Amino acid sequence: MARASRSIEIDVPPETFFRVVQDYARYPEFVPEVKAVRLGAPDGDALEVTYSLDVKLRLYEFTLRHEPRGPMRIEWQLVRGGDFMRRNLGSWTFERTRSGGTRATYSIDIELAMVPQNFEKALAERGLPNLLSNFKARAEQLSRT
Repeated sequence: MARASRSIEIDVPPETFFRVVQDYARYPEFVPEVKAVRLGAPDGDALEVTYSLDVKLRLYEFTLRHEPRGPMRIEWQLVRGGDFMRRNLGSWTFERTRSGGTRATYSIDIELAMVPQNFEKALAERGLPNLLSNFKARAEQLSRT
């Protein structure tokens, strides 16, 4: 099991960034590893999202249940991980900065099948900067248009 957390500042208000994070269907447009997304039927505010993730050697599919917790937090948990993932709990939290932008924090607790724990931790931590940069670029680009 690996835990990782990282924050980034984005030049858009939290409400705008919240909408970008919740636009799961568009993730393949700006997160290169996400090749496809299938949205389940909404269950109140919660939504199951199935991701097809390209991890260089193979395409993996897993389903997460995303649930907003007020306007400044989105949490998720693993519903189905197949032979790839045993655990995936995480959250996005948003704070308004003094300049009116957003400080977004992405936290994840993940366990992959058949992967040593130290390698799992390195994967979780190494991917976060790129992931956050992709979301930042997407939000700032959309706010300019």
